[in-house]
Amino acid sequence: MYPPPAPSIKHFGSLKTAVLWAGILGVAQSIIWIGLTITAICAFNCVLYITNDLSYGTLVKTVFFDLYFKGGCRMNPADYQNYDQTILNTVSTVFDPSQILIWDSVYLGVSVCWLIVSIVLLLWVRKDNPKQTLIAIYSWAFFVAAICCMDVASGVIFGVDYGRFNDAALKYNANSINAGPVDPMAATLIAGGVAAIAMMIISFKGFVLWFINFGLLIYLLMRATRIATDKDGVDTLFNPRKNSNDILTTRPPIRAYEEEKVEIQAYNNAAYIPETRSMAETIEVNEDAIVRAAHMSMDSNLMDRRFRDINAFQQYPAPNPQNSRPLRQSSQVPVQETIVVATAGFPQPDYSPQLSPNGVLRPRQY
Repeated sequence: MYPPPAPSIKHFGSLKTAVLWAGILGVAQSIIWIGLTITAICAFNCVLYITNDLSYGTLVKTVFFDLYFKGGCRMNPADYQNYDQTILNTVSTVFDPSQILIWDSVYLGVSVCWLIVSIVLLLWVRKDNPKQTLIAIYSWAFFVAAICCMDVASGVIFGVDYGRFNDAALKYNANSINAGPVDPMAATLIAGGVAAIAMMIISFKGFVLWFINFGLLIYLLMRATRIATDKDGVDTLFNPRKNSNDILTTRPPIRAYEEEKVEIQAYNNAAYIPETRSMAETIEVNEDAIVRAAHMSMDSNLMDRRFRDINAFQQYPAPNPQNSRPLRQSSQVPVQETIVVATAGFPQPDYSPQLSPNGVLRPRQY
């Protein structure tokens, strides 16, 4: 009695390809976001150096730092240029720097877990162990779902901040022709809007990576559901299902030790003539030319009745009967038989007698 075959997953190539993409992208993105969150935490604690003076070239990053990453510490005026924040403070953001710090700390922990489950996903997904494959996919999907939800939430929050800065900037005049003075510090509102839209794009990972992560999440969850709901432990078939047109499930069983019966097809067509090979050699003879030559010969008057038919042309005696012939030995090589067939198609020769110089036909003198 042979043991049952080991469980396997059919069409494993599509699952393996998706796992490779999910694992590699997860490792790369998690490392990048671990670095970004650590940078944000260091900026809140005033560890990072921003700028030594304030200009329009450094205005955006200065406002960016003050809005979202500056903590309770105060830098030395020699290291950080003071500027008027009155107009900038008129716009309240959804998250202040202390709340951004809490958000970054949580995101850092989730990113570390994302890195771990991505490595586990690359190592554990195997076609000969469906249970281990399900554990790896479900753990990876949980943290990726958390990452996607946090990205959407933070993107919406920073989008609201951008709308607030844009509405506040519309209230200030930027042209001396119009009524009202031009306030140069209103440019900080534009810088605040740029910082908010930059944070929104970073939160959504450039939008493209977010959609890729979400698509891989849905695909792997569908595959894991197929594996979990399939109760056939021998095939573990999940793509396609067992009622598909898979050739492995529809072909008849192979019986290697049974005698195979060959059916001979009988032809009922009356016009069918089976092929018969003969060793006889066929020679075609021009019947019309022979008859004409016989009639035109010198002795045609004596043998007129004889040459009216081609069958009368045979001057040899009839062959001996078969019983009177000696038996041939079986070791002798069989003599090839020659069959003469009279057909038309050869040129007809002219055997008419030549005229005598005197115009009188005379018999030849020997």
